[in-house]
Amino acid sequence: MTRFFVVIVVSLLFIGVSYAILSLPQQAQGLSQAVYTEMGKSGVSNPVTAVLMNFRAYDTLLEMAVLFVALIGVYSLSYIKKEANLRLQSSVLQRLGGILVPFLLLLSVYLLWVGAHASGGAFQAGSMVSASAILMFLSGWKFSLFPQHTFVRLLLSLSLIVFLFIAILTLYMSKELLLLPVKEASYFIFILEAAATVSIGITLFNLFVAIFSQQKEKK
Repeated sequence: MTRFFVVIVVSLLFIGVSYAILSLPQQAQGLSQAVYTEMGKSGVSNPVTAVLMNFRAYDTLLEMAVLFVALIGVYSLSYIKKEANLRLQSSVLQRLGGILVPFLLLLSVYLLWVGAHASGGAFQAGSMVSASAILMFLSGWKFSLFPQHTFVRLLLSLSLIVFLFIAILTLYMSKELLLLPVKEASYFIFILEAAATVSIGITLFNLFVAIFSQQKEKK
């Protein structure tokens, strides 16, 4: 009975999504023209960054909140042992970590900086930070980025704290939530992206560790 119900629900969803896709106009105008019209007020020259960190910064704030809540949910449902028991004993990983980690961190800084005018930004830079942390973790480096420490918790919530602070500040300055002043927009965006890079990197790292530790326990 349960399988039959699931099949019906999935079939209805498939029909609904298919109808929505087939009903789309052949040439959708979209909002690209509106975005390029307002680019001069965004503080950056990359339209993607302008949308994510300025025109629709509220959506990005909610995305950061979702990541933060997801990590809380994962940790509330899993048990993490000491990191020393989770490391892989591999000389290849140890050597590779020593070579690649500096380049990955440098690449993350570049992606953060270049996001204002080209492909890049906080999410890409944060992914590189998490990749560096995962590689160090698997290589056996002695460091701790786990939420048990107060400082790490602060870094995990840094993006939300900065977003909320700037939201309150812009509400006071322009009377609208997250409406960045034109002259200072570039500075606000860089601060938001830098904070998001740190939070995204550490969040993704901890999500990996939570899943990795559960797989080790099953084995």
